Amino acid sequence: MNIRTFFRPKQTLDYLKWYDILVLTLILFGQFIYRSTELYLQSLAPVTQAVTEVATTTTTDTASSGAAYSSNFTLQVSLLIIAFLYLWIRNFNFKRLPIKFKWSVLFWVPFIFAIMGLMADTVTSLSGSYNYFSWDVIRYINPLAIIDKFLALSPMAIAYSLLNGFYEEFFFLGLLTSVKEHQKWWVLLYSTIVRISFHTYQGMLWALTIGVLFGLLYYFFYKFKVKNLLPFFLVHALADMFGSGLIYLLINWGS
Repeated sequence: MNIRTFFRPKQTLDYLKWYDILVLTLILFGQFIYRSTELYLQSLAPVTQAVTEVATTTTTDTASSGAAYSSNFTLQVSLLIIAFLYLWIRNFNFKRLPIKFKWSVLFWVPFIFAIMGLMADTVTSLSGSYNYFSWDVIRYINPLAIIDKFLALSPMAIAYSLLNGFYEEFFFLGLLTSVKEHQKWWVLLYSTIVRISFHTYQGMLWALTIGVLFGLLYYFFYKFKVKNLLPFFLVHALADMFGSGLIYLLINWGS
């Protein structure tokens, strides 16, 4: 095998190699992992109470527009192009990635989002941050609140959420499941670690919630039930638009 055929096999590449996964991780998430880790370590630095409060606010605002929800739309599009170019050079078989426009998507998107949302509400409530299962909260649930919250979004917020939903799940559910069967559990562990690593700016509790609970929820529904990437692109986009909590999304305090 010469260097040319090593980088671009003559036959289509059905299964990614370990070095393909590493390269794609560095392309798509390398800088986000670095930035999130940097912000997380800054949040752990011992400072006075007054400085801590300022730093916490600054970190949260910076992170929300940085590590996970980068305001640089062009940057992520550029990184996607580089990733696609790499996959083209490697002669990757894109037909392995099922993206199907089917009526069942209309069921799976709200269903999976609801499960994820209840998980998030449970974590928030058990952590003591806010009790979403209190009657004082539940009595304000009104499904029409979703419409008001959607209309409050800017077109750019919607566009970026759709991009980010594709960006992340294309990698985690699409590419990282394109491995041989005996490697799938190792790759699942790897994908969980990567998901956690660029969400640490939100705090370790939510990094673990997103990486472990949400990541495994997506993985097992995709692999064993849905077998279609489109619902997961959209579920992830909804989480970016509204947050992952279900009850919060349904609450209308004015009702």
